[in-house]
Formats: sequence, structure tokens, C-alpha cells
Amino acid sequence: MSLNIQELFNVKGRVAVVTGGSSGIGLMISRGLVSNGAKVYLVALPSDPINETVSELNDLGRESGGSAQGYPCDVSSKEAIAELSREISKKETALDMLISNAGIRRDPPLACNVLTASLEELQSSMWSIQTKDFDDTFRINTTAHYFLSVAFLPLLAAAAERPTSTGVKGRDEGRGVMVVTSSCASMHNSTNVDMTSYASSKAATDHLVKLLAAKYNRFYVRVVGINPGFVPSNMNPIGAKGNIFSSLFEKVPAKRAGNSEDIAGTVLYLVSKAGAYVDGVSVCVDGGRILLANGQE
Repeated sequence: MSLNIQELFNVKGRVAVVTGGSSGIGLMISRGLVSNGAKVYLVALPSDPINETVSELNDLGRESGGSAQGYPCDVSSKEAIAELSREISKKETALDMLISNAGIRRDPPLACNVLTASLEELQSSMWSIQTKDFDDTFRINTTAHYFLSVAFLPLLAAAAERPTSTGVKGRDEGRGVMVVTSSCASMHNSTNVDMTSYASSKAATDHLVKLLAAKYNRFYVRVVGINPGFVPSNMNPIGAKGNIFSSLFEKVPAKRAGNSEDIAGTVLYLVSKAGAYVDGVSVCVDGGRILLANGQE
């Protein structure tokens, strides 16, 4: 047994699938994995800059031995997810980690400040969101995690069961794990913006983590979640003029937005030997914002 940090958090040579990996939190995770020697199958929409991102990641992995390959896939489609798993299965007999990260946010097109709007303004704003916006949000933010987990279950179970060079099974080193990206928005209702469809889908995702972990526990395929707070992404352009959350940054106890180190460090813990005994829970990575949202100022 070693408590050396390079062994506890070691992901060198491990295989990962990262959805939504070409930007924002997914790219932070992909960079963290490749920088530490992992092989990443980066999954993103066909319209995303997959080739450019893969090239950047392979440059990043030259020293560590990490690498990346890109796959276009619309995870809102069950059939596309099935095809993705078939393609990965042609190349891999086991999958050490599935990072199910892709997500969207659809706010009402008629925006208002929820905290100050009149009854009429609030009603008009909330009514302006389309049914399709709710459907699309749940399809990608919740349902896709479910089908991805099912499609890749055999590969994840194989990684958990496979003997390692140290004489233990993969699961004892943290292999065979699914990490689901949720949001701290699932944990509170304190905001000046109506994110009802987004926050509801993320709350459903938090429970889905528990449901999937319970279903897969016999194979010790772990399912865990992360709930990021203010972290730069296309969804949350921190520093951009007119950012709807800009007035809240200084209220976070950490007095800053989250960054790549915060996200990558959390994921490296969960997918490595260090986190091998963690299952069925979600980790909030928000600089303490949830405390304020729950009135613990």
C-alpha cells in the first residue's frame, strides 16, 4: 500500500470517454486527464471544433503520454449513443471512466429579474419558454446520462473487474466509474434569473446518480456526480459584458469563479485510486456559494 500522491491520483494509461469535451467544463476535464497520461475519446456535436480540440490535447499529452481522439455525437439521440458505444467498443475492451458532461441551458426568451419583477412581468417571462425548451433540456441534461451509462455499462464493468498489474481488480484502483456533471443550481433556488428547466433537470440528474449507482453496485461500476458553481463555459461566459451572474461573483466565499484546477482536480480524485471508495454521491464544487444560497451567510 502506498500513500504517494502520484500513485493515489494516477490515471496514466487509463481510457476515458468525455461528452461535451470540446469546451467549458468538458474541456477542462479532458485537459486534466490528458495532462496526466490518460487516453481520451472526446465526444461533441458535429458542429463543435472537435479536430482543433483534439489537436490541442495531443500537443498537451506529448510529455505525459496522454492522447485524444474525437467523435461527433448528438447525445440527445439514443441511436447516436448506441452507435458511439459500438464504435468505442471496436477499439477498447474496457472503459476506465465515462465522463458524462454534455449539457444545455434554455432560459425563457422573455427575460426578467425574478427578484424584482412585477407579477405580470414574472408571469409573462415564465410563460414565454417553449415546451420544446423543457423537453430538450431534460433530454440532454438528464436522459442522455441514463442512456450513456447503459450503453457503456459492459465496458465499465470490464474495467472494474479486470485484474491489474498490482494483483488487485480495476475497481480497487478506481476503474469503471461514471462521472456525471450536474450543477449547484440543483441545490438551491436563489437566483435573479429563471433557470427552472435547467435547475429541474440538474436536480433530476442528482437523483439519477443515486439510482444508477444502486443499479450497478453489484458490478461495482461506480456512479458519482459533480455540481460545479460559477465556472467559465459557453453557458456561463465569466468576464463577458452583461453576464447575468456578474453581480454574484464577489458574494461567493472563495471570492472568485471556479477554474480548470478546481474541476480537473475533483475529477482526478473521483476517477483514481484516491476516490475508489466513493460511490453514489455528488460533490459540490462551488467555492461555498451553496452556503449563501441556503441562508448561511
